[in-house]
Amino acid sequence: MLELMRKHARNWLVKILLGMVIVVFIFYFGSYSWRQQAESIAIVDGKVIPYVEFQRKYQNLIDAYRQRLGSALTDDVLKSLNIKQQAYDSVINQAIILQKAKELNIEVTEEEVKASILFNPAFQRAGVFDEKTYQQVLRYIKMAPSDFEEAQKNLLAMIKLEDIVQSSVKVSDKEVFDLYRFQSEKINVYYLSLAASNYKEKIIPHQADLETYLKEHENDFRIPEQIQIKYLSFVGQHYVSSVNITDTDALEYYNRNKDKFVKKGSKGGSFAEVRDKIIAELKQSRSMYIAADEAKKAHDIIYQKENFDEYARQHGLKISSSNLFSAQNLPQDFRHIKDFPRIAFSLQMDEISSVFSDEKAYYVMKLIAKKPSYTPGLNEIEKEVRSKFVEKESTRLCKKDAEGILERLKKGEALHTLAEGKGLKIEETGFFLPGSAIPKLGSSRELGESLFQISEKTPYPEIVHYVDGKFIIVKFKERDKADADDFEAKKGALKNSLLRMKKSELMQSWIESTKEAMKNDGRLKYTKDLKDI
Repeated sequence: MLELMRKHARNWLVKILLGMVIVVFIFYFGSYSWRQQAESIAIVDGKVIPYVEFQRKYQNLIDAYRQRLGSALTDDVLKSLNIKQQAYDSVINQAIILQKAKELNIEVTEEEVKASILFNPAFQRAGVFDEKTYQQVLRYIKMAPSDFEEAQKNLLAMIKLEDIVQSSVKVSDKEVFDLYRFQSEKINVYYLSLAASNYKEKIIPHQADLETYLKEHENDFRIPEQIQIKYLSFVGQHYVSSVNITDTDALEYYNRNKDKFVKKGSKGGSFAEVRDKIIAELKQSRSMYIAADEAKKAHDIIYQKENFDEYARQHGLKISSSNLFSAQNLPQDFRHIKDFPRIAFSLQMDEISSVFSDEKAYYVMKLIAKKPSYTPGLNEIEKEVRSKFVEKESTRLCKKDAEGILERLKKGEALHTLAEGKGLKIEETGFFLPGSAIPKLGSSRELGESLFQISEKTPYPEIVHYVDGKFIIVKFKERDKADADDFEAKKGALKNSLLRMKKSELMQSWIESTKEAMKNDGRLKYTKDLKDI
């Protein structure tokens, strides 16, 4: 039976039975309310996507990553995940997909909804649907059965539409083999390197050269604009005491996430052992919702009454302030927030910002001082200008020589003869996988990409590449041949991986083109840009 299900995994219902878990449902769909809200992020065919849906999606994603990664979820990792963009795209995309499913009259029967619930592992005990577990999960996500089933019906319609869009995707054997070669075949190359630093002694700039260079590169020496802010912090931890998590709440969470606490083949992880940890996690999550509400309330009142200081005094809030800072030297509290520079430096004097956040708190700030940018005169920064000028000219001369050498090589001159005449040493990388770090040269995306273009017939790339202060000229030497047995062993997995990738790309392309068409027709209207959230 399992083999049959795997074999026919393209079938939309089987995919539901095999892959759907309640966490995915919550993050993919949220509560999916279309109630008119005072604030929205977009309107699709007259239906409002409320800002609260974005907030919920954003917080759910943070909670999910926190549960999955634990202490590994650092500020840098959070920044790289670009969670705000994920949440923003998700709520708009799901609305568009659902609308298109309705236009195509994609139907979902009550039996299909029932089957998706009965076979959902999140609602099962010992492999069988359990009504008590089902009700516990719905209580936790605060949804009535009728609302959940309606949302589930919409979700199934969306999945059916995705299958229709992706049904034309095919993968050829050649594409699979090309992917295998891309991932597995190693190459070995010769290379010459010319250091730009060796050309510096040839550069003797005159005063006029420096003046011209400063004029042409004024922005490189410009002292940036500086601003000063004061701000209110609504820290989630400060609201923990107002959150009440019962043992029933904690136990329900434990039962739904038992795999997280009880590792196979190991002892420990009982509810009693992890109870306090679960309660702390749930309190932190719910306290962030309270912090968001308080920050939003403060923003709206301060915006209307222009009473930043008075509001803080009335509500016992601490006003923090910064020194003057530039976009390149942000206050320590906000350096990890990707959108902070854009939010802060778009403010006018005495204007307050929209609510912004990190994983610990929500903030509202006010601009209280601004110092314009300016460029110092040459007499103040002559040493720096001279250094930059020499560096630029030496790099230009070095590149010119390297390009001349490459051109002669491509015309047929022997590498060894030309290198000897130029006093250059021919080096060899040894076998390595293109796309990975290059032995003796390090990592360079541009050079790495050019290595896919060279072969026995075309031994040289189109251009020279600058890597760590040197211009590099490479020549193909040899390729480690593909292992036929290894390819056959991996062929099936590679084909499935490539098929998933192509389907994902097609779906994303379809969504983007659909959004553009709906936008042009006035059916999709953005009411709040991501940068303003």
